[in-house]
Formats: sequence, C-alpha cells, structure tokens
Amino acid sequence: MFERVLVAVDGSPCADYAFGIARAMVNRELGHELTVVHVARSVNGRPLVTADDLDLRERLGQTVAKLLAEGVKTRMETPTAFHGGPAFAIAEVADQVDADVIVVGASGVRKLGGAVLGDAVLGDVPVRLLRNAGRPVLVIPMPKACFDD
Repeated sequence: MFERVLVAVDGSPCADYAFGIARAMVNRELGHELTVVHVARSVNGRPLVTADDLDLRERLGQTVAKLLAEGVKTRMETPTAFHGGPAFAIAEVADQVDADVIVVGASGVRKLGGAVLGDAVLGDVPVRLLRNAGRPVLVIPMPKACFDD
C-alpha cells in the first residue's frame, strides 16, 4: 500500500518507536523505500546543530548503512528548518521524495533552557503535518506499556 515511507525522528523514545513501525512497513522484496528525516532547527537564520543532533545523525547514518546492506532502499535527509518549523521541512522532503505516507511519533523532544520537555498530548509537529502535509500522516503513540501507572 505504501511504497515510499518517510519517517521523521528527533531522538525521542516516541520517534524511535515510530521508526520501528516505519521500518516494519517497508518490504525490500517489493522495492519499498524508506526515507529517514532529522530536522535541525535554526536561530537567527543560521542552523543550530547541537551535539545531540550530531550524535543522532551518526546513529541514524549507521542504521541507514545497515538497512542498505540488508537490501532496503533507504536514505537519510537532514534539512534545516529556516521558516515554518520542522513540520514544514519534513513536508518539503516528503514532496521531494514523493512519499506515500509520513510516519511520526505523537510527541517528541523540546529543549528549553537545558531542560528536556515532552509534549503533553500531541506534539506540535504531528499536528502541523496533519494540517499541511497534503498526504497521509501516520501518528504513532507510545505503547501503554511504556508509561508508569
């Protein structure tokens, strides 16, 4: 059904879980393609790439190389969100690769003053993608087993 799957990741547990779902959707025997996107933010018109971003990109690069070695058509895109935020950059990549679906975690990671904040219910990026991407968006929540009662 979905031959070209795009998954957006930010290093959060929810994004990692969404990546696993996206990977399971891709069938190498059928020639499906997986595009992995990590968006860097910008400040004052310049890319803001943190040490965490660099670490994540290195890990993603290794994962992409492993999938390519397994015969899965995979690519990694690392755009910078200059205007419109990460959702806009993700939607642009989806347009460029003609993705059939965008897979994204329900909530991600935001940093504010050194603190890591998870979005309360549904993150800003999934909501903006649902409104503006112009293609199916699969929003993946964390499984209930991951939450403490």
